[in-house]
Amino acid sequence: MRRWPLALLVLLSVPALAQDTAPAATPAPAEPTPAPAPAAPTPAPTPAPAEAQQPPAAQAPAAAPTPAPRKPTPAPTPPPGSVPMSPTARPPTPATPSSAGTVQLAPGREASRPTEEDLSPEGIARSVIHNEARFLFQSLLTGDVRNASTELSFPFQLEDKRFNTPDELVQAWVKQLRSRRTDLVTLYDIEVLPIAEMEKKYGKPPARLGLDPRALKDTWAAVGNLSGHAAIFLFRGSPDLSWHAFAYTD
Repeated sequence: MRRWPLALLVLLSVPALAQDTAPAATPAPAEPTPAPAPAAPTPAPTPAPAEAQQPPAAQAPAAAPTPAPRKPTPAPTPPPGSVPMSPTARPPTPATPSSAGTVQLAPGREASRPTEEDLSPEGIARSVIHNEARFLFQSLLTGDVRNASTELSFPFQLEDKRFNTPDELVQAWVKQLRSRRTDLVTLYDIEVLPIAEMEKKYGKPPARLGLDPRALKDTWAAVGNLSGHAAIFLFRGSPDLSWHAFAYTD
């Protein structure tokens, strides 16, 4: 009776032992996880209008603080008896005598101030005659006799001949100048003297001029140095206070 229950126990325990000794079953592979679907592309932003793309206007800089006004410096008090002047005012220029007018000084004296002698009637006459004589001498040396004739007084005495019209004088003078090389002559200086001083220094005018000594009281002589040779224009004043040459000799 004891063997049967033992055999029965063995028979019942065999399946349990078989399960314990069997290798562990390999788990079934898991199904692959599906890849996530790609995200939909993000649409590009629509460009804003030109007005919207402009940067906002820069803010105006803050105004600088206004400095406090300074107290004005009091002007110095002028001494008693002086005349107050504005900052831009200039000292008054000393007035010159109104009778002098515009005086053209002789060459070499332009930079000097006019003296009382220059502003006297005799000094003004000397300056005017000097300028007129220079113009006439230069016109002769360049052969421009017709231009020089407009500044002469007629009748005009040219050496021993008298001419009543400019045309007659121009024709005769041009013939004389053709025979001379005036292009080789240089005007070095002009000396202006009253006729009395001219006679003391250089002698009386040549007799060929046929001048009346009684009519030479208000006559001036312009003595030109033409390359070492003396040439003389005689001038006489006119009622309009101008001076014109009326005779020539060399």
